[in-house]
Amino acid sequence: MNKTLLPPSRLGLMGSGQLGRMFAQEAIRMGYRTSVYSPERNSPAFLAGAEETVAPYEDEDALLKYLQGLDALTFEFENIPNAELNLIQKFSEKNGLRVYPSPECIRIAQHRIREKSTFRKLGLPTVAFYPITNRSEALAAVESCKFPAILKTSSFGYDGKGQTKYRNREEFRFWAESIGSEPLDLILEEYFDFEKEASVILARNTEGKIFCFPPSENFHKNHILDLTVHPGRFSQNVKEGMKEAAIRLAEGINYAGVFGLEFFVKGNVFILNEFAPRPHNSGHFSQDAAGISQFELQVRILAGLPLPDSNPALPSSMKNILGQDYEPTSEKWTKYLSDSRYTLHLYGKSDPRKDRKMGHWNYTGEMPESAFE
Repeated sequence: MNKTLLPPSRLGLMGSGQLGRMFAQEAIRMGYRTSVYSPERNSPAFLAGAEETVAPYEDEDALLKYLQGLDALTFEFENIPNAELNLIQKFSEKNGLRVYPSPECIRIAQHRIREKSTFRKLGLPTVAFYPITNRSEALAAVESCKFPAILKTSSFGYDGKGQTKYRNREEFRFWAESIGSEPLDLILEEYFDFEKEASVILARNTEGKIFCFPPSENFHKNHILDLTVHPGRFSQNVKEGMKEAAIRLAEGINYAGVFGLEFFVKGNVFILNEFAPRPHNSGHFSQDAAGISQFELQVRILAGLPLPDSNPALPSSMKNILGQDYEPTSEKWTKYLSDSRYTLHLYGKSDPRKDRKMGHWNYTGEMPESAFE
């Protein structure tokens, strides 16, 4: 067992987004010095009180200097270049730096072919998929794949970016025959005609102890999460099956940290879609509905503090605030702010661009599914 890190030990974070802000808020509240490594100045974590190192991920001298000042490191962003993951892994092995989740788990999550192959290896249900790394594989997939299907970039895609849906075989054949001899890094996934989307937030420490929130139900607009309702409205068998799948994945890849695992559900059938090796947007309800939030769970694992035996969450829902919905003076905001069941979380971003996540509302109370209608 790792020795417990007590305040004011320094906890480090890789990434420049809003998840880092919420991690920093919890870590600072618990007395830890918090430091963020980000290619962008004035990151949300910095604005919440974290110390800031501003440098490209690829700047290995800056990264090494940063690592030398830490007691533990975690991530709020999985798309760290592989060379830098290797550097972090070697530094950790040589110097005993705690890094949770491990660089190997980050590598699995950041590449869809590795991710889906890991699901399959562990016997977890997923869609049929076809790696497309060259023209020959694309042409072979024309005959093997059932359509409709979705062609995705293997790396760096999120919120629907880097995806193209092909309605039938002839559409995909036309694309496959048009490509040249250049190497590709794509994956073709058969479409699953789902009825609901779900997610499980799981925390696992280095001793293998696991805490799982029950599955939540998610609603997307334009491929971006719009609303999460907790707990999700699924059959008991589906709830138990999704939780068991999350545990099997965590144990199968020896995961330490918090992750969000997304599912597609149709009737009593569910399949794994993807997992995020960090706290997840759909777990934000835990900030106000549970005694211990997903971000405190992340801090606890990093510092070697105990995980709870139970951590019940009240019925709740989370509504994302995108740039086009950022209306602090609107009647809707006034209504929510006048009701103690609603809690506002803003990320400190100054430019409310379209589809940019500016913050979220949490609602805790009865009928959470209709709280934002």
